[in-house]
Amino acid sequence: MEKYKKVLRLVKERNWKEMEEWLHEDFMYIKETALMDREEHVKKMEKEFGSKQAINQNELLHEDEDMMAFKHVVTQKNGKKFRITQIQLYKEGMVWREISNAIEID
Repeated sequence: MEKYKKVLRLVKERNWKEMEEWLHEDFMYIKETALMDREEHVKKMEKEFGSKQAINQNELLHEDEDMMAFKHVVTQKNGKKFRITQIQLYKEGMVWREISNAIEID
């Protein structure tokens, strides 16, 4: 649970500098048809987390030395809720690839 606790802490603290340092120099974030590099991903997270009121129902699905899968529910300030599932792959102890899926829920 070491990686999972780190993700939760970084998001809670909004520590974008440490987040960027944890991303591998070849990091790519994959979402639907978009690809983002390390810098683009951190900027997007800073912007997105400004519009999120709550992140809850955190659940670690799997973690080992090579990957981690987790999910949570995000409630935006406008009241919309999404179930987010994320998978991270690691290289040299850093997040190398990340993919997520957001499903709107009631």
